[in-house]
Amino acid sequence: MSKLHRRLKKLEALITDEAGLVSGSQKWMDYWTERVDKILAGDDEVKGCQIPLEVWDAIMQRADSERSDGCR
Repeated sequence: MSKLHRRLKKLEALITDEAGLVSGSQKWMDYWTERVDKILAGDDEVKGCQIPLEVWDAIMQRADSERSDGCR
């Protein structure tokens, strides 16, 4: 394996989470939205689950925008 290939693998490991998704991407957000919905519904095993803060921020932002849209 070339030095460049090893360095690329190392960088990929830094920017992906345990699901292999890039933080902040649409696939990442879709994955975590579905996962949080399952957790809140009691359908998902939560042991060892560390939900990124970015996910909670996005959920709160979505709730705020839905709340403000309903006030119009």
